[in-house]
Amino acid sequence: MKTISNVEQFKDAVITLQNNISDNLFIINSEEIYFTNIIIKIFKDKTDLELKSFNENVLYGHETKFENLLLKASNFPMMGDIQFFLIRDSNNLIKDIEKYSKNLSSIPKSSVIVFFISDPNFSKKKHIIDFFKTNGKIINFKKIYDNQLSPWVKYISNQYGFELDYKTTQLVTELTGNNLSKINNEFEKLCFHHGDSKEIDEKTILNHFGINNEYNLFELQNQYGKRNLNKVLKISEYFSKNSSKYPIQIVLSNLYNYYTKIFQIHSLNKSNNAEISQKIGVNAFFLNDFKNASMNINMKETVKVLDIIKGYDLKSKGISTTTENNRILTQLALEILG
Repeated sequence: MKTISNVEQFKDAVITLQNNISDNLFIINSEEIYFTNIIIKIFKDKTDLELKSFNENVLYGHETKFENLLLKASNFPMMGDIQFFLIRDSNNLIKDIEKYSKNLSSIPKSSVIVFFISDPNFSKKKHIIDFFKTNGKIINFKKIYDNQLSPWVKYISNQYGFELDYKTTQLVTELTGNNLSKINNEFEKLCFHHGDSKEIDEKTILNHFGINNEYNLFELQNQYGKRNLNKVLKISEYFSKNSSKYPIQIVLSNLYNYYTKIFQIHSLNKSNNAEISQKIGVNAFFLNDFKNASMNINMKETVKVLDIIKGYDLKSKGISTTTENNRILTQLALEILG
């Protein structure tokens, strides 16, 4: 099993797949849709354009009967040399992969089957891993955390011809979080709107990366800082209705980090802006927003808010419905700002 944990390993894996597909059975394990889309494109590019309708099969796990997949893959490709079966969201097929491993091992080399899964505990599937050691290839993409984002931002921006300095890179990570798909989409749009110019600065990023969007995590913390209860409630309701995009635990974690930075500003009140910005890890562009927020809440109140958020984080465990999410986020806002 090949594990990808950094940009250089990712680039090597991409080049290897682009140059030569020596196996015909793959499992691609990734929680990040960006990696899935890149790998799918690599395989799709291997199919002759005029034969795509015959030899390129993009399927979804919940729609796929394993016996039918085996039957189709046992046939030889139509006119071409190779056919692909690219199965997205195939977590539900993991048991079938193990059950029909002998059948999979007899699939002709002209049929390439790729299972795309998202399973953080996949390393425990010893039987499947052992089978693929001799019958295929597993590529496992490790989860990208916030403190690992910068190299990925630079890599993705470079794909669109942009060169980012350190400050601009850090600004992108603050605006997007560890969502590589969102980062890629934003640079794709920026490339379209920005024309041939590949020089971008912090102002360009602010204008194009949705910072003025009415409903996002940055705007939520901004409204908490301004103590604007009505706006906080509106954003909270939106997050609750879109909980797949804004899971309540992520929202609470973001707010906790926000108030932690306000607490740090209080403790660094004798430091200059450059020192504060460096020590609390906030881009200089946003430091005034944090300092203004700190003027609306003293250190003692900030500690109390941090305890309140901790309590609601415990309450949120196991919460999944829109109504429950909205109730918790509403109660939180009322307790902090009411």
